[in-house]
Amino acid sequence: MHSTSRRLPRMTYKYLIILASVGLVACGGPEGESGDPDDDTVVLVEVDGTPVTLPMLEAVMEGRGVSEDDHEGMREVLDELIRMQVVANAAREEALDEDPNIRAQLRLAEMQTLYRHYLERAQSGQTVSEQDMRDVYDAQLQRSGDTQYRIEIIGYDDQARALRAIKRLQDGEVDYAALRAEAEASGLPVNQPGWIDRSQVPQDFAASLAQAGAGEIVPQPLKDSRGWFLVRVEDTRDLQVPSFEQVREGIARSLRQQQGRALVESLYDQAEITPMLPLEEAQPDAETDAGQQ
Repeated sequence: MHSTSRRLPRMTYKYLIILASVGLVACGGPEGESGDPDDDTVVLVEVDGTPVTLPMLEAVMEGRGVSEDDHEGMREVLDELIRMQVVANAAREEALDEDPNIRAQLRLAEMQTLYRHYLERAQSGQTVSEQDMRDVYDAQLQRSGDTQYRIEIIGYDDQARALRAIKRLQDGEVDYAALRAEAEASGLPVNQPGWIDRSQVPQDFAASLAQAGAGEIVPQPLKDSRGWFLVRVEDTRDLQVPSFEQVREGIARSLRQQQGRALVESLYDQAEITPMLPLEEAQPDAETDAGQQ
């Protein structure tokens, strides 16, 4: 008699006992061999010959927060997987997997899954040194400074308008209360974002912010993706700096993410990328056109 020996994944024995009790473990043949696609995968049930495996069950349970002790939840997940496989088999019977749009979605799902797990595995093997984390912490302290600023901002749609508003205040043409009232009457946004420190704004603006006290206007506008802002400092206070130990894990996580991005760029640079469609022809520049006229 032929027998198959395998090392079952973590928690497999408990799963098999539970699932076998309700008749859901497939035997796969007269000698008790399962119809699994490889020697390391435990098949729980076959649906018209297509296996539903233990790793599939574990993945869904983990995603939904179903514990190994939740036997009813486990059976419900397996039953749902079986029903999904029934529908997937029917879709293949009708050649839906040959549809170009569906093939693209399947390919994207595979690519995204491999991308995520490759980076997770790579990052799990990477180390972040204590010195690297200390360097990031010290640099952040340098950027943050020792002061927080409670600010109010008036938004403008372009730099010129923001600069004109600042100049009017500097020249004494109008006071801030009147400028604020004008802005509100014109429908311009006037907001109080709360307390910030210098690390939260661009470096050039941070230098100007550091020179402004309570009740003063920062002498240059602040730019972000929404537009340009006149900034008034409402109040200041000492910055309460978190200790290194309080932010240590966050710094380590950030550094590992940087390592992940660096890995992606390295793989991108090494890849052989072959355009399969013709590139657009370069447009002649204006000087060439002018010379031909």
